[in-house]
Amino acid sequence: MSVEDSRLDAIIAEPRPRNAWEATDLGMAMVRQEFQPVYAAWFAVALPLFLLLHLLCWGNWHWISWLMWWLKPLLDRLPLYILSHALFGNLPTRRQFWRALPGLLHRQAFAALTWRRFDLARSFTLPVSQLEGLNGQARRQRLRDLGQPGRGPAVWLTLVCLHVEIALDLALITLVWMLIPDFVTLEFFDLFDDSNEWRQLWLNLAGFCGLSLVEPFYVAGGFTLYLNRRVWLEAWDLELGFRRMAERLARAAAFGALLMMGTGLWMIPDAGLADPRLSIPPCQLHRWQVEALAKAASPVQRELAETLKEPDLQICEQQEQWQWREDRPDAPAESGRGENLLTRWFAATVETALWFALSLFIGIAVWWLWRRRSHGSLLDKRRIRPSGAPPMTGRHETPIPPKADLGVIAWQLWSAGQPREALRLLYQGSLAGLATQYGLPMRASVTEEECLRLAAAQLADPPLIEFLRHLIHAWQATAYGCQPPEDGVARKLCDAWPRHFASTGALSA
Repeated sequence: MSVEDSRLDAIIAEPRPRNAWEATDLGMAMVRQEFQPVYAAWFAVALPLFLLLHLLCWGNWHWISWLMWWLKPLLDRLPLYILSHALFGNLPTRRQFWRALPGLLHRQAFAALTWRRFDLARSFTLPVSQLEGLNGQARRQRLRDLGQPGRGPAVWLTLVCLHVEIALDLALITLVWMLIPDFVTLEFFDLFDDSNEWRQLWLNLAGFCGLSLVEPFYVAGGFTLYLNRRVWLEAWDLELGFRRMAERLARAAAFGALLMMGTGLWMIPDAGLADPRLSIPPCQLHRWQVEALAKAASPVQRELAETLKEPDLQICEQQEQWQWREDRPDAPAESGRGENLLTRWFAATVETALWFALSLFIGIAVWWLWRRRSHGSLLDKRRIRPSGAPPMTGRHETPIPPKADLGVIAWQLWSAGQPREALRLLYQGSLAGLATQYGLPMRASVTEEECLRLAAAQLADPPLIEFLRHLIHAWQATAYGCQPPEDGVARKLCDAWPRHFASTGALSA
């Protein structure tokens, strides 16, 4: 059934431009709405064909699934026949279906099963062959006219439906396996065994169920993609809109309606309406004009008034916007040049004051931020400085040993509320002691873990390694995690430092 042979105003779906995925979803909705006739037509042919192939291929049932897959293009014509008629509210009867069936299966069957069989967009191209009856050069030109925007989503529809069909087959097999009682000794993968004919029949039946569930939806998705391209190219929505408008206007005398609309409704006599000095809202003016038409003596004018009362013609919108008084064409002449200059001078003064206030605010904000930063730097300088912290050494500089009272200084920093500085002093003093007393190559770029690994590899002093491990963990938690240790742990670290680096401190003293 070609679309050109039907009336567009009989379409049950709204013919408007859609994107590809919305159009595909419309096809799924059509199958759900016409579920019974679509699947009745499908099983009326597909089920006997499935049984007939088992009879013809007796003993070679493993060919059945491949043959059903190969004959899909012919079976797809059955749902398309039903959906194309249902789109216009004209479902075919059983007699009409069986009468049209030989033509559906015979038309261009050889091409559909040979060079067109592997077309991934066959759901989109099938309506061109079946509904429009095009073949050869005319069909190729028609497909070029429909264009790529419909073919791309049709290819994706084919891939998605293929995977959905496989998933449904696996789901059906899994469901049967779950329903098998426990006393039956059967494993899950035994259901995929095709070693004998009856197991092959079971697999063929599962594949036929998945094929029957998915294929009508696949055909419907391609059909609505085809319809959507025609809506975009042929503007069906505009054509239907003009048809409805023509039907509404046909209720009035055509000549009188066109004459009244051409000459303008302002020609209707109404006292005071033609005065441009009266500020009458346009919507109110429209209502008065319709009322005047309804009271007119002419039947043509009264019929036109009834037409204008239609809901689609009652939409009235009034928009207002600001406009400079000098730009209005009907603006009155200026009362005086002095008043205009005074107004402009006042506006310029206010604008200058606002810009000055903004600049002053920005300046104060910048000054406040600068002062806050400077004040913070002074406070940092007033804090207790780690006088005993040895400087970090470079690659070619001689390390300076720390002072002997470094542990005492670190505890003073801790007591003054500077845990980070105290642990940093202990850590840097330990690095300097390892470099001067134990001769380890400590560079300024060494990390905590590298220091610990180097000391553990080159020093045979377990208490020193354990002290360094506790000190480094405490320093990392304080410096990177802002979680200083307890006072007791810090006191032990400060007291233990001289025991490991006392000779270094004595040398520096």
